[in-house]
Amino acid sequence: METVYIKGPLKEKALTIEPCVMALGFFDGVHLGHRKLIETAREIAEQKNLTLTVMTFFPHPSNVLPAKQKINRYLSPLDVKKEIFKELGVKKLFIVTFNHEFAKLEPADFVQKYICGLNCKHVVAGFDFTYGNQGLGNMETIKEDGCGEFDVTVVSKEMYKDIKISSTKIRELLNGGAVEAVPHFLGNFYSTYGQIEGESYDLKNQKTVVNISFKDDFMLPQKGTYLVGLKTEQYMFEGICILSENASGIHTIHVHSRERLNLNSTLMIQWFSELETLSKAEEDKTAKKDQMVV
Repeated sequence: METVYIKGPLKEKALTIEPCVMALGFFDGVHLGHRKLIETAREIAEQKNLTLTVMTFFPHPSNVLPAKQKINRYLSPLDVKKEIFKELGVKKLFIVTFNHEFAKLEPADFVQKYICGLNCKHVVAGFDFTYGNQGLGNMETIKEDGCGEFDVTVVSKEMYKDIKISSTKIRELLNGGAVEAVPHFLGNFYSTYGQIEGESYDLKNQKTVVNISFKDDFMLPQKGTYLVGLKTEQYMFEGICILSENASGIHTIHVHSRERLNLNSTLMIQWFSELETLSKAEEDKTAKKDQMVV
């Protein structure tokens, strides 16, 4: 998959590329609704013999536009999102820098420069996709703004038990610790990547104690104790992760094992279920106990 970063104003027909189908969206988490959208775009690309492309944006618009809460921790940071797009068959990814200048673009200018200008022949986006200054452009105006240069497919919302599948809902579940419910919306267990800061072995209890820090751009569940999976290139281990609020940002995972695991420096952590929510006193007691393990 080729990745093209667009960091400034794009002139009309600035990039000479092959005609394409373009899926539009922020795609945080690349949940089941997003996957339906990209799969729809892929089917159209195959039918019309066009290149499958995705256009996404970074950072999240809440960091530029007025918002009650800025989103700077993601369900799928950019590097993770890129790998998922590649797995879904995307051939070219456009990453547009979302800044004040881009946010001020008139809707028709966005369409002419960023869609027509990239030789798009078919747009695929969700029913609630908006674009241009103040989000005044939407899926009812996009074809008119494109002056008939491309076709449009609007993807309806995906539901789970009468609840719309959305990144917002997944964030809500994580904030409540309900990680076991996330697969209904995401399509898989929620995953993050962490850096191992230390590893020790508790011979008496036959467990490896892993100290881990999570990358800053990942959203984490609320503090508590969770059943997790530690995934390496070759193995998957189940463990108990204690997420606590501490200045160091280092958390502990207990893995039952007959010997020290000697894990790699970076791990994927899958979040299976919440076991309990810790009080501050319990956090301090657990941290002190872990420090005593050698």
